[in-house]
Amino acid sequence: MKDLGGPAAQFPLAERARKAWNAEQSLPDFTDTELTFSHLDDRRLRGTRRLFRLMGYPWLTRLMGSLGIKTVNWGLPGAEWLVKNTLYKQFVGGTTLEEAQRAIARLASRGVGSILDYGAEGKETPAGREAAFQECLRATEFAAATPAVIGSVVKLTSLIPFEVLARYNDTTLDFAALPHPDLRTGVQRLEQICQLGRERGCEVYLDAEESWIQHSIDQIAEYLMRRYNREGHVVFTTCQLYRHDRLPYLKAAHLRARQEGYLFALKIVRGAYMVKEGRRAEDRGYPTPIQPNLASTHRDFDAAAAYCLEHREEIACCLASHNERSIVKLLEAMQEAQIPRDHPNIRFSQLLGMSGNLTFNLAEGGYNVSKYMVYGPVREVLPYLVRRAQENTSVTGEAGRELRMLQEECRRRGL
Repeated sequence: MKDLGGPAAQFPLAERARKAWNAEQSLPDFTDTELTFSHLDDRRLRGTRRLFRLMGYPWLTRLMGSLGIKTVNWGLPGAEWLVKNTLYKQFVGGTTLEEAQRAIARLASRGVGSILDYGAEGKETPAGREAAFQECLRATEFAAATPAVIGSVVKLTSLIPFEVLARYNDTTLDFAALPHPDLRTGVQRLEQICQLGRERGCEVYLDAEESWIQHSIDQIAEYLMRRYNREGHVVFTTCQLYRHDRLPYLKAAHLRARQEGYLFALKIVRGAYMVKEGRRAEDRGYPTPIQPNLASTHRDFDAAAAYCLEHREEIACCLASHNERSIVKLLEAMQEAQIPRDHPNIRFSQLLGMSGNLTFNLAEGGYNVSKYMVYGPVREVLPYLVRRAQENTSVTGEAGRELRMLQEECRRRGL
């Protein structure tokens, strides 16, 4: 099984990183723009700054959302080229696994791992689900064979029809006799992926989705962990802490794992479906599953991180966050408890193309950190790219921080 330990076990850290790793009393300096952008030459730095400036215009991102996808799908001359040389270059690793190898190698040279996520949206046909399954297998095999790649991502709605997951969301699934053929086929495919991950030493991350299918996903994730997390952390579920019920779920799921003798593993995030969730709850007249305010989301996210840290020998946790405050809070708790920076069950992750100040400074400090690396053809990943552009329209907060740091580094270099 591949060693999934700290960065020293996988990557040759730079001398500066080794010094930082040994300086146990100092936390990473997330304002260090020189270190953050050291992998970008002057031309690429200016181009990245220009891209983030453009994404700061809401009208432009709205236009891309409404027209960009259509123009690419229609095959208009130059449309795909334009996307590939702007948003795609910033946020996507490549059109294929092989093409993504260069991005993987660049990250690895800085002590950063990769988690592979095929960015194509799920297809609502048997052929589409079969293609998604084969790509998940390929990604898992590729990850297992590539030391700098930690694991692969599976979106369950790419393997099981959304409406099937929704139909059984309020029932208790019997995995010895699943009630629908598409459910049986999907779980069988997931078992093949997880079996491959266990045999070859690759982690498998199951994405969280909408609340009205999440209970089905939770049951499938716990079933897979019972089967494949006996000797190590292979299968990772995902908890979205912008839901007010997720912290209690996390704790209960951990206790079930302890009682049943398997290891619990999860990725914690704030969430990705807030607008859709609120609108559906209002339209259908049921209480929203979303937290009452942002402060409550932050509170539960930090509490989830603290709980995982407390139970670090039983829980493997990937803190998937672009929020500097939450990361610093966990780093301070690790320091206070004298927990090694490279503890194998404590990891951090950010999306490719975003929050490099967090990713690269964590890596230089000797922490386990990775990038979620989306890959896939331009047409297939375009919806993902539009979402990334929309996230960066704000000029304040975490999104605006990206542009401010790019501007600061350009000034430092005299550009």
